[in-house]
Amino acid sequence: MSDKAEPITYSTPKTDLNSVFCTYKGKVYAAVPSNGYCEVKGADAKTFKTFTDNYQDAHIGWDGKHVYAGNIILKGLNPNNLKALANNYYTDGATTYFCARNSKRNKELGTLKEVLQLVRQSMGTAEKPQTYWYPFVELPKNQFYTSKKGFNIGGNAYQAFFRGQVMPKADPKSIRPLNIRYADRQERESSSYFTDGKNVYYENQLLPLVYNNSLFEVGIEGDIPSRSAYLIDSIHGMVYADGHAFDVSKAPYKMLSANLKHANQPLFSSRKGVYFYDPESEKVERAGDNPFVDNQFTQLAPDVFASANKVYFLAASEHWGRKTGLSSRSTHLLELEDVGASDFKKLDNGENPYINIWQAGKRYFYLDNFGSSNLMSSAVYEIKDEATARDILTQSDLRYDDIRKLNRSEALSFPPSDNVLTSSVSYNRDWYWPYLLILGGGGIAGLVAFLLRNKKISPFILQDGYLMFNNMNFKRYQLTEIDKVVFSAVRSNYRSNSGYSGRMQIVMKNGKKSFNTHFSTKVTLLSESEATVKTYIKELQNQLEKEGVKTALVR
Repeated sequence: MSDKAEPITYSTPKTDLNSVFCTYKGKVYAAVPSNGYCEVKGADAKTFKTFTDNYQDAHIGWDGKHVYAGNIILKGLNPNNLKALANNYYTDGATTYFCARNSKRNKELGTLKEVLQLVRQSMGTAEKPQTYWYPFVELPKNQFYTSKKGFNIGGNAYQAFFRGQVMPKADPKSIRPLNIRYADRQERESSSYFTDGKNVYYENQLLPLVYNNSLFEVGIEGDIPSRSAYLIDSIHGMVYADGHAFDVSKAPYKMLSANLKHANQPLFSSRKGVYFYDPESEKVERAGDNPFVDNQFTQLAPDVFASANKVYFLAASEHWGRKTGLSSRSTHLLELEDVGASDFKKLDNGENPYINIWQAGKRYFYLDNFGSSNLMSSAVYEIKDEATARDILTQSDLRYDDIRKLNRSEALSFPPSDNVLTSSVSYNRDWYWPYLLILGGGGIAGLVAFLLRNKKISPFILQDGYLMFNNMNFKRYQLTEIDKVVFSAVRSNYRSNSGYSGRMQIVMKNGKKSFNTHFSTKVTLLSESEATVKTYIKELQNQLEKEGVKTALVR
């Protein structure tokens, strides 16, 4: 195979310098999450140094001539005077850079260029494309910089910076993060919204409001809705989504729920309608008329509300195209049919938060707390009969698997309801066209098929401090909240002579677990041996443990 192919892998017998850099056969390599190992071209393996045992700065290395962010040179930095300032700012006293710890997709590499470079790589005429890298920004020279309080914040005597980008009019002496406020009253520092006591910022963007002490970022539990950051101005009833202001003429706004395990978009009600933020178009959209009398409602349970003796609930849905993949995600606000809020009574659950049974006359309902990421897309399900409801109430150790069995057996069903309004976000699939144009040619199609033969496709993606399964689940898990990842090698089916596949499950520090996800060591139609699968699992374990995540291999 050409030396332009994948240089080394996690199983290569290399010498690790830290969790990112290693040496192999006299060369230095950098692990770039989602891009694999990349050779650090021209680096001197004998003099190469790193910030040893320092996760935050592990992606920075240097030799006698250059400083590197992964495999990319940070031009102008003197390695002999290099100093880490914290918050991912690095200086030699004259030249200063911000360089993100987490890799991001290289937007300078277009889709067409990436595909062509993959073809050239297979022919041995090009390196593999730099699809991901550690992004960096050079700051104004000859300034004295320090790190500031808050995620990725730095500054000099005159300016404050977020990820190396100037924060207009910010006072570097008083810049600080706002708080994220959660439903359980816990608070954490925001990594998106900041203030200097006068101005307010989304990242480095100056927002059109003056600071007041009612401002906070809302902590959202649902995975998809939490991918945007929402700032609440309680005094003025205003909302800012990823820095985009809702229409002030329609304020004040009220957030329906911060749970949102059964939603894909947060909904905000005002007297003039219900609104949501579309992160694809970066616009605030109207979902429909406000059904709540005088915009008043109470939360009965997560994602379940009462207003004017009516019961409302949220449900999430997705639409997938056969050829284009995910095309849209929606959130539905529904009204429960023939149930008055005054008749809706919660039954004693023995303090088990997952046994959430309500009664309305002779009808019984299960109010879900697992959410759409666990395949429970509706906040409310109707229980088929009283006997089933009573049986659920007697189970002191009821768990998710038990609820899923009830759902599959049709003991639980989606309740009769009227759809009041729907918010929907469509996903742009224009990026498919370059692939389709290239793959349309017979010769190229055959070549790409050859490239995919025996190609390894990792069962997970590491990006921005999160682990995400490399499948249609799309659920993200914060690395610092993971207790361990459990692997095993299992039979591909129940036949005793069948091959093996890998299986992984994430165990969170709060005790929750992900689904079991199955994977192969490569794209192949052939059976794989148990030893082959276990060798690949060891590679995956090494990759995770370099990011500080504990793993285990079980039978």
